[in-house]
Amino acid sequence: MAQLTHTPVVTALRSLETLSQTKEEQLRAIARQRAVWDYNTDIITAREEGIEEGIQKGREEGMKIFLRSMIETKFGQPLPDWVLSRLRTATPEQLQQWGISLAQVQRLEDIFDT
Repeated sequence: MAQLTHTPVVTALRSLETLSQTKEEQLRAIARQRAVWDYNTDIITAREEGIEEGIQKGREEGMKIFLRSMIETKFGQPLPDWVLSRLRTATPEQLQQWGISLAQVQRLEDIFDT
């Protein structure tokens, strides 16, 4: 006999199996279903958190690249290693402040003094 694959039929057969089990077997089946549900929920949550984290990192990297480009345009290339190091380890708040400072300063060092 061919294996049944039609979803409503499979669902009905599983329901019949569950109904015909002892109380203990039914509780174990429910526990298994909950475990699978929790596992799938955890995977979905982790995936969503990973995507959000990736988007945030992408934004920060974009800010760093943009600010570096602006500094290079104003003060020339290549930038000193200390500037590159500061940009690499900067927080989003620092990047924003440095971007604002860039328009007002005359020396490269003054960007990072704020």
